[in-house]
Amino acid sequence: MNQKPTIYAALAAGVGLLVLLFGLLYRVGGQGGGEAGRISAPSGLDVAAGGAGGIGPSRLAPPPSSGGDGDPELEISDFAREVLRMLREARAADGSVLEGEVVLSFKSEDAYRQFLASLGARGLRLLGRSDRLRSVRLGFDDELDLARELSSLDPSETTAGANYLVSIPSPPDSGESPGPGAGAVPFGRGALQSLGVSGDNSSFGEGVTVAVLDSGVQDHPVFAGKTIREFDLVSDPSGARIPIDPDNGHGTAVASIIAGTDGRLPGVAPAADLLSYRILNNDGVTDSFTLAEAITGAVDSGADIINVSLGSSGDSGVVRQAVEYAQAEGVLIVASSGNSGESTVSYPAAIEGVVAVSASDARGEHLDFANSGFNVESGGIAAPGYGVVAAWPGEQAISFSGTSASAPYVTGAVAAVMSEVPGLSAPGAYDLLSANSNEAGAPGPDPLYGAGNLDVARALQSGTAGIVDVAVASYHYDPVAAAESGTPDVAQVVVENRGTEPLHNVLVEVNSGDGARSYNVSFLPPGEIAVIDTPIDSAAGAANGALEVLANAKLSAGVNGADQNLSDNSLRTTVEFPGED
Repeated sequence: MNQKPTIYAALAAGVGLLVLLFGLLYRVGGQGGGEAGRISAPSGLDVAAGGAGGIGPSRLAPPPSSGGDGDPELEISDFAREVLRMLREARAADGSVLEGEVVLSFKSEDAYRQFLASLGARGLRLLGRSDRLRSVRLGFDDELDLARELSSLDPSETTAGANYLVSIPSPPDSGESPGPGAGAVPFGRGALQSLGVSGDNSSFGEGVTVAVLDSGVQDHPVFAGKTIREFDLVSDPSGARIPIDPDNGHGTAVASIIAGTDGRLPGVAPAADLLSYRILNNDGVTDSFTLAEAITGAVDSGADIINVSLGSSGDSGVVRQAVEYAQAEGVLIVASSGNSGESTVSYPAAIEGVVAVSASDARGEHLDFANSGFNVESGGIAAPGYGVVAAWPGEQAISFSGTSASAPYVTGAVAAVMSEVPGLSAPGAYDLLSANSNEAGAPGPDPLYGAGNLDVARALQSGTAGIVDVAVASYHYDPVAAAESGTPDVAQVVVENRGTEPLHNVLVEVNSGDGARSYNVSFLPPGEIAVIDTPIDSAAGAANGALEVLANAKLSAGVNGADQNLSDNSLRTTVEFPGED
């Protein structure tokens, strides 16, 4: 007789327990603790929903930052939940994420325009917009405000991403940035000569437009006779322009390397037209959305090449969109790899198709501070980056170091080749420079030097017959890698044909600190390398901490003709061995 109430009570308790468990599980899922219903984000941490009508609204407890446990639950969409989760994960993973900001992009023009038209009624602040990319930069005070607004959007039309800090790479030997490395030699005024640019180069860059995305270009005699079109994207929260600090000379230095016209501070391509996009504030900082705006603006203003001597640890989706737009329009982007001495490349240099530029000293050797990595190896290059002379505001000149200096040498070189080899696009000019760079480091493309060290003369003379030039490009030995590969006592000497004629029977003499050995390279086509495996006394090197080595290449003039550049026939360097821990 009393079983029914007992059964009902049990059923009620069971249902209550299930509801409680379901609520707890869903709450955890909404706060990043579970995987159910999660949409995987692409590399830029952008979030977009799968098809129209695929995701509907659901009940979700507010995120921790929106209030206490007493806040009422909100009706928000799965798309909004995933965006909030993405922003929290991005902030936790990367300190360069800007708090209280989100970037929204729209797939169609209608969706973009409808959002802009409704923005006045939304609890969000418009911090920037890009009609070209159909994207907006939004500020919000509370995640709940953002969640409400995101829930009203069509997830099939909308992509969301974080906004990241972008800044000048830290100068070498400052903060956590390492120095150039032991024995590094500054270029001084010899950087152009190291690229094979000598004599009158005043016509280099004629007819080519280069955009410099930086801190702005200030008046300086180095730009005498040149008209620089200026675009200022730096403003305060009210939209008022912020005057440039007279001491903020980073962009001036970069532009002078590209297109300086003064013979005392000559640029690589003095005749190039310059567009100056000021995107860095007076603290040397901007953001990824503003960088994307400047990239698309430069393309639309007629730039052939865009120089970005800036970097970020954040992989921004809107910057990727801007890069894709530039590439579709045939515009080349050249960017510094960064100065933190890491084996990862800064963004946008890390984006496929952007030329990532590493840095070398006057010996052609990699500088410790220059970031290395995949995008340097896959399509990148090395250029002068230590103690080069550049312009500075106040009619001054400075000694400039870093991959910020390296990138404009490549940009100027591309402009020079475009003007001197009519009909080449910017990507085509870079391909010619890459194919005629000077081999360095490990044989073939590598994470430190990319294709090799920049050489403008080789690219410009690559179609000229009769050039005879053999070079010892590098003596390569990595003690750690050699031990791991099981060949601790084998080094590699790399010999390169830097001329335009095939070479026969090249005599190569190598001394690894234990006497000379001779080798013969029977045939070496133009532009190719030969790799010679040679013994090295790793035990002696480890005992002394270093080993001085020498390699020399000789040509028989009767067989090959006279070598036209004897300065690169010999290489003397020191192989360093790591100490014991």
